[in-house]
Amino acid sequence: MSMMSLLSWVAMFAAIFLLFFGIMRSIEKLQAMKRRVKSVLGQEQTVVRAKTTSPLKERLSSWLSSSGKWAMKDEKQLSKVQQLLIQAGYRQPRAPTILYGIRAVFAFLLPVPFIMFMVITAKYTQTNIGLAFMMCGIGYFAPQFILGKIVKRRQNRIDKALPDVLDLFTICLEAGLGLQASINRVADEIRVVCLDFYLELQLTAGEMRAGIVRDEAMRNLAQRTGVQSVRSLATLIIQSDKLGTSIAHALRVHSDTSRVHRALKAEEKAGQMPVKIMIPLVLFIFPAIFVVAVGPGALSIARNLLPAMAGR
Repeated sequence: MSMMSLLSWVAMFAAIFLLFFGIMRSIEKLQAMKRRVKSVLGQEQTVVRAKTTSPLKERLSSWLSSSGKWAMKDEKQLSKVQQLLIQAGYRQPRAPTILYGIRAVFAFLLPVPFIMFMVITAKYTQTNIGLAFMMCGIGYFAPQFILGKIVKRRQNRIDKALPDVLDLFTICLEAGLGLQASINRVADEIRVVCLDFYLELQLTAGEMRAGIVRDEAMRNLAQRTGVQSVRSLATLIIQSDKLGTSIAHALRVHSDTSRVHRALKAEEKAGQMPVKIMIPLVLFIFPAIFVVAVGPGALSIARNLLPAMAGR
C-alpha cells in the first residue's frame, strides 16, 4: 500500500469519527436546550425521575449492557469506572456495562472497513495487519477518552458556577434559613444557570431528607462532582459545623477565594495562548507569507539565472 492511499484511509476514518462525534455533541446540546426550556416554563417537577425511552433505545442499551458484562469481574476497576460515570452525570446502575459494551463494539467495528479493503485487494501485508490492530485499539480506548472529556467539561461548568452559588448560600444563611433549606432555595435559583450543579444540590438535599447526616451528604457531594473547589466547600461546611462558627462568614471568604482562583485560571489560559497559536501560525500562516514574499523572486531566479548558468 502506498503512502498516499494510507493517508487517505486514515483521513477517511478520522472524518467519519469526527462526523459521528459532532452529531453526538449536537444531540447533547439540543437535549440540554430542551431541558432548559422546560425548566423555564416550569414543566420539571422533580429532579430525578424516570425518563421515558423508546423501545429501540432500551433494547440497544440492554444489548450493550449484556455485551459489557465480561468486564464486571474486576471490582476495583469497576468502581473507578462507575465513579467516573457518576462524575459525568450517568447514574444508571448498568452504565459501566453499557460503557464496556460500547468499547467492545467500537473495537470490533472500527477496523471492519479496512479489513474488507484488505480482503478485496488481497494485500495482507504486515503493515496492513498492524494498522488493523491499531484501529481496534483506537476503537477500544476512544469511548474512555471521550468520557474523560465529558467529565472535564462538566467539572468546569460546576467550577465556574461555584462563586455565584456561594453568594446565594451566604444570602440565604444570613437571612435566617438553615443549611438544608438554603440548599433547596439555591438549587431552585440556579436551575437555569447551571443544571449540573442544580442536580447535585437536589441530590444532596434529598440525602439529608432521607436521614443521612450532614457531613456524609456533603462528602458525597464532593465525591460525585470530583471538583476540588467543591471538596473545599464541603470541608469548610463540615469544619464550621463541628466548631460552631458562622457558616455564612466562612462561605463569603471562600467565595472571594474562588473568584480569585477563577481569575488566575483565566490569566493562565491567556498566558498559554501565544504558545498555542504558534502551531497554526507555523503550519498555515507562515507558508502563505513565504510564498507571497519569496515566490516572485524565486520565479525570477528560475527564469533568468538558471538558464544563464546552463550557458543558454
